[in-house]
Amino acid sequence: MTVTDSLQNEIADYLSSYKAYDLPNICKSYGIECNEQSNPNSSKRIYINSGLKKMNLAQTKELVKRIIANGADTEFVRKIEPFMDDDFFFIPMVSRRAILEWLSSERNLEGKKNVVDLLSMSWNLKNIAIKKEWCNTNAYDFIFQHMVRNDDISYKELFEEILDIIYVPDSILIRFLEALVDPSIREDSEIAYYISEINKLLVTDGYQFQVEKHIGGRPIYKIVQGNGGIEKTIKNIIFGAYDGKPDIVISDALTNDIEIVGDSSKCLLYMLPPKSNGLSWHELVTWWNNGNEEYDLEVEKALVVRLIRSLDSEPETLFLRAYYNFIHKLHNNNLPALIPQVYCLYDPKSAKMRGGQSYVFHQRMDFLILMPNWVRVVIEIDGKQHYSVDNIASPELYAKMVEDDRKLSLYGYDVYRFGGQEFVNRDEARKKIEAFITDLFKKYDIIPAQ
Repeated sequence: MTVTDSLQNEIADYLSSYKAYDLPNICKSYGIECNEQSNPNSSKRIYINSGLKKMNLAQTKELVKRIIANGADTEFVRKIEPFMDDDFFFIPMVSRRAILEWLSSERNLEGKKNVVDLLSMSWNLKNIAIKKEWCNTNAYDFIFQHMVRNDDISYKELFEEILDIIYVPDSILIRFLEALVDPSIREDSEIAYYISEINKLLVTDGYQFQVEKHIGGRPIYKIVQGNGGIEKTIKNIIFGAYDGKPDIVISDALTNDIEIVGDSSKCLLYMLPPKSNGLSWHELVTWWNNGNEEYDLEVEKALVVRLIRSLDSEPETLFLRAYYNFIHKLHNNNLPALIPQVYCLYDPKSAKMRGGQSYVFHQRMDFLILMPNWVRVVIEIDGKQHYSVDNIASPELYAKMVEDDRKLSLYGYDVYRFGGQEFVNRDEARKKIEAFITDLFKKYDIIPAQ
């Protein structure tokens, strides 16, 4: 049985728990295109599978993530975990296990309250069934009996066996961590300790505590996405465009879903959310290969040819080839992908349509690299058009360029520029590019395979 089959079986089991008359709307909400001839009243599994079988592995994994984000129970998460990469939560499993270990080692998590009151800030404990050989009750009564009236259940048993904390939705886990630093639970000195310890566990995933507001002179902390103000979640990457700006429409203004209209072959649209470890070359090739993860050199070559088609200059082509040759030299396709001609900013109107005024001067970046821990690196190859008109230096063009650089930096992008003159000597340029890539990987703690 393939990974795709295993995941789809678990999805079918999970969705079969719904009423037959609800299934058409539920499947539609998840983007499962079931056959209209199939009747869920006859067989819920056949109906669900008629849609699931149309999905490849990548699409199935994205469906799993949507189901989990919608509040799937922990039993479902346990079952699909062996078939998924560690990216189906925003706070991944490796971090959750570290959080569980830390929670289990603390002595007074409940602070000023009892443990039931603390947990009730994040869970509806009476809706969690506890079924053991010697009791059949709910989590509220069970915890009250064994941790408030008596002291015969440890934090580790509570979080592993009762609450299954590493498998709960991100929203519940974050709400619980926020409750631990609530002023009603503990004093400021203790709060500072808890924030310091929790931030250490969350920083690699791009989260951290920040003050949201003050009540009665005391700060209220919320966990937010960190990294210099950059929003962690990426919905779309618009890249590889040629023959003009792509025609983009917002297909759903409430969710900011977009579509490329017209000749969509002239622009690439990546719509799979990158993981906390960035977007690797292997993942980009797999996407290009319609979700097939099996390595195929010809598929990889075809993607490189397509990427090169979008480039504007010989120096850009030299940079892209040198980057991917360097990755091949290191025998590591899991290193970050170099994504060309990426729209980090986008204005649907031209300067002419705006009466000669540009709202955004520089919309398309030469290259983007999505690094681990949600770091976004922009690389620009500056030809004469960046700073001169008819070979005459233009302070106005230069000023616009550095203004856009400031905008990108404030959004949280790291920008690196090369001058076109650095690529005149091709051999020297390749050496310079490889040295730059090596230093770049060192800076962002990427260890290439030797």
